[in-house]
Amino acid sequence: MRKLLYVLLFVGTYMVSAQSKTIENMVKFKVKDSGSFINDANDVDGYYFFYEVDKLKKGMREYAVQILDKNLNDIALKKFVASKRSVMVANAFNNDAIMFALFNKKEKTLTLKSFDKKANPREDVVVSLDKKLIRIFDAGIKAGSLNTILHPVKGKGFVLITSNFEGKGTGYSLNFYPTNESEKEWEFKFVPEEKRGHHNVTPIAINDNFIVLIDVKSKRMSKKKEFKTIVLDANTGVKLFDKPYDENDPKLISNAFISSDGKISVMGQYYKPKAKIAKAQSLGLYTENYNDKGEVLFSKRISWQEDVSKFLPVKENNKLEDIGYIFFHEIIKTESGEYYAIGEQYKKTLSAFGMATATLSAFGGGVQTSGFTQLTIKDIYVFKFDKEFNLKDVDKFEKGKSRVPNLVDFGSPQFNAYQVAAFGGFDFVYSQRDVKRDRFYANFIDYERGGKKKKKNKGKKKSRFVFKTIIQDGGELSVDNIELPKQTRYFRVLPAKVGYVLLLEYDRKKKSSSLRMEKLNIN
Repeated sequence: MRKLLYVLLFVGTYMVSAQSKTIENMVKFKVKDSGSFINDANDVDGYYFFYEVDKLKKGMREYAVQILDKNLNDIALKKFVASKRSVMVANAFNNDAIMFALFNKKEKTLTLKSFDKKANPREDVVVSLDKKLIRIFDAGIKAGSLNTILHPVKGKGFVLITSNFEGKGTGYSLNFYPTNESEKEWEFKFVPEEKRGHHNVTPIAINDNFIVLIDVKSKRMSKKKEFKTIVLDANTGVKLFDKPYDENDPKLISNAFISSDGKISVMGQYYKPKAKIAKAQSLGLYTENYNDKGEVLFSKRISWQEDVSKFLPVKENNKLEDIGYIFFHEIIKTESGEYYAIGEQYKKTLSAFGMATATLSAFGGGVQTSGFTQLTIKDIYVFKFDKEFNLKDVDKFEKGKSRVPNLVDFGSPQFNAYQVAAFGGFDFVYSQRDVKRDRFYANFIDYERGGKKKKKNKGKKKSRFVFKTIIQDGGELSVDNIELPKQTRYFRVLPAKVGYVLLLEYDRKKKSSSLRMEKLNIN
């Protein structure tokens, strides 16, 4: 489950002067079973909600898919019946259709159920799962990580990513299921030849022409990681090229974007030759630009010591002084050709909860289930680059601390951050572009802790949750905050039409979901 859901478990939604909507008769609802229809400009066209309506006989359940427009007006409501053992593990939207992935352990199946924007159902796709995949799905449900298996291809269909065990090691398969009649199914399968080689793959950019993947190879009981960028043709699944990062030039790629002219750009961090990425400190930021044949069109390195030190204090060991590290969530290119990298500050720290559970375990208190380390996440940093990707400025925006456990205790802070970000562990929520006015908005959840009050007043200042928006307009950056009063209810922040944010609250007692649209303080 995303850390956002943990953090916002206690947030309420009383807002004034906002459009509102209430959805009734929800027997069961999880905040992840909802989302926004995002168009090409990252603007919102509408919303979808998937929830349980009624408990039927013989272990069956009635479910509903409800569609609203961007102003929260009803468009459609469709119901269907499925087994109570069906668990919704992922969903995605591709501009034309929405797809839900329903896992049924008893039947050993994954059912892909899709609807168009008016909730008209499409033919189901049923995928059979073997014992190994079922174990992976079970573990993924407990970790809340299965939301990464389903990915949209704009206007074409969806890609399902699963592990395969046909080779000597663990590989992966990408299966494309079309929602457009002019498209055809395809499969890309990677089967490793080496023994005990375990491969994970993560899409970092997808459009209607390309799928950019990061392949991470590891071996059991080894800290060594090998990384490779793979680019597929989104129409056929054919591999166009790959870019391995060997030990002589190690890199950790975390971002990619595809320009309108078909160029593919990747960004990450680079390291000393022979460095082990799982524990080494990087030398700086790296970006490279390719054509569809994999030919390098542009390459640039931004050194911590030589470039970033002009704007931020950098230690001799290449660490940012009093900052730690910065993880970049997105790179946004403006209409004027400038680039903005949106990042969050983090450090790898000891987990008090993990240490406590370890102590209890040592004294017979049970088995430790939590790691010793965590990422402590704090302020926002925005790096501004010119057209040639020269670093021109760095802006800092203060934000309260939040903490998320590392998936593994070993490894460098950068590698831990890479894993945590894959499951949505940072405070970054989403970004949005206003193409007409050449603006963008980068949105975060900020938990502002209260300080101590004066002696005359007992207690402490109240902490508060804040929806924080970083606004870029005409090359200038500003910040807008919306305070979210705290209550004990399920809650989520969703994207809304440009200039707004949607606040969603589920009331378990009333079995209803309330939606309120709040306007940002933007002219």
